Amino acid sequence: MTQFTCRRAFVAGAAAAAGLAALPAQAQTRSKPTGVSPADLARHEKYMRLAIAQANRNPGRPFGSVIVDERNGEVVGEGVVNMSANPMYHSEVVAMNDYISRHGNKDWEHVTMYGTGEACPMCMSAMVWAGIPRMVYGSDTPFVRKYVANINIRARDVVAAAHPLYTNKLLLGGVLSDITDKMFEERAKVGRQK
Repeated sequence: MTQFTCRRAFVAGAAAAAGLAALPAQAQTRSKPTGVSPADLARHEKYMRLAIAQANRNPGRPFGSVIVDERNGEVVGEGVVNMSANPMYHSEVVAMNDYISRHGNKDWEHVTMYGTGEACPMCMSAMVWAGIPRMVYGSDTPFVRKYVANINIRARDVVAAAHPLYTNKLLLGGVLSDITDKMFEERAKVGRQK
């Protein structure tokens, strides 16, 4: 099983989960991803900035997502949390719905989901069912929970529970977390918006 040696970075499974779970939430949130090439990190940061732009549309719940086609680098779906319209409209689900409206319910194996926060169990399960093999996020669940109510089940645990139904190729956290963490901290000042 291949793994990145990164805080919050995992490839294909839960083998790294035990080692990472012991790290304090603050250490997990504030360090930079490692085990990723500078070129790959730069590419992930480029798309994370687009997810951040989506999240800025709702500073009260700063969850934004974009879906990128790995074959050509095109953004093929985007979304911001909109729970006032539907409690399931987390940014990842909104981005998936946008993708389907543009491209149909196909070719999920070629995309990467980028989100300002680690996917909740509902969103990670939706990605499992769709077959989205890669997720890159900014802030992790233990950090986000300090500012936004969230179910304390990590994306990596959903991935592990989905085996052998699902094969994850990349679950990478901490990308631009210095920015996304501040967005969640500021959320308390802005007040809750949906």
